[in-house]
Amino acid sequence: MKLLLLKGALTLMLVKMSFVSFGQTVSQQLNSEEIANRVAYVHGNDFVLNNPTLVTAFGDVMMNRIEYSTSPQSLDEKYPLLSSFPLMAKANPVIQGADFANFNLNTFNPLVYDLEFFSDKTQVMRIDNTNYIMVIKPIIRN
Repeated sequence: MKLLLLKGALTLMLVKMSFVSFGQTVSQQLNSEEIANRVAYVHGNDFVLNNPTLVTAFGDVMMNRIEYSTSPQSLDEKYPLLSSFPLMAKANPVIQGADFANFNLNTFNPLVYDLEFFSDKTQVMRIDNTNYIMVIKPIIRN
């Protein structure tokens, strides 16, 4: 019985270690104009002008709740690829996803993808053909 408990604890510790063993965690650092431009690219200029509270909320998501870490891809990859999520093309039908061949974290706009930015669950996905893992931390509800 003690051996089973120890084995279970060790497995749990390994799972925790594999999750936190990513490389350095980075968040995007954007000014208010960059945030507004990224929101406008996805939702349109009128959305930005008429919904300042939502623009602020998207800014909070990009600056505080999305983190990027590095982790080499493995053969038994657990994370869905970012390209498996649809684009948010409703307001901008010519919207383009990330250029995975020349991926640049500084210019990447996660809002382009139809992701659950306001979920109460942690979401983790692989940015295609890179060592980047994108983690969307859950929204904290009071």
